[in-house]
Amino acid sequence: MKIANNAEMLEIKGERGALYPVLLWDGAEVVLIDTALPGQTEPLGEAVRQAGFELEQITKVLLTHQDMDHIGSAKALAGLGAEILAHKVEAPYIQGGKTSVRIVEMEKRLPEMDGDERAFFERMKAGAPLFTVPVSRALTDGELLDFCGGIQVIHTPGHTPGHMALLLKESNIVVAGDAANISGGALTGADPYFTLDMPQAEASFQKIKALNPAAVICYHGGLYLQK
Repeated sequence: MKIANNAEMLEIKGERGALYPVLLWDGAEVVLIDTALPGQTEPLGEAVRQAGFELEQITKVLLTHQDMDHIGSAKALAGLGAEILAHKVEAPYIQGGKTSVRIVEMEKRLPEMDGDERAFFERMKAGAPLFTVPVSRALTDGELLDFCGGIQVIHTPGHTPGHMALLLKESNIVVAGDAANISGGALTGADPYFTLDMPQAEASFQKIKALNPAAVICYHGGLYLQK
């Protein structure tokens, strides 16, 4: 779905619902925000092609945070020449220098896990190192990226420590990652079940709302138009 003159909201469907990465472009750059799950590089490539580009043309990847459904194809895109950007707090997790906060939290619950959940955890822990990727550029809160009409970095911790949202300056659209969701037609904050620090996440959600964006793109909900 085209959401602005130089922006397309992609839809990647899977067993656990749809994901909504965002593709941006200008005369020199093709930028992807978040990269779907491991194993979804092919449908991601098809969505990018439907927007008029190829994966090989992507010059930069902005990762809102470390979770596997966001970094899944980042390593493949880096291998095609894309530069990887993420918030400086999140970069060590994405690169593998720090253990994923999801794995750390699940390890705390090991004694109470049933067999299926424990098996899922073991697969996740074993597979995580396969998808770490070097971060080419570490970003800071308030930093303005001078491509695709200007993209402002908004540090929105809570869901993870270095989660960031991105304000598309030209269209006044916020790409919220997992810092916002849509429930019952209303814009809501981070999902408590998957959020590390809810008070921090709520403050981040208020930070997004205070920007008064024309629209918000939620990674797990799609496009929310401000009323």
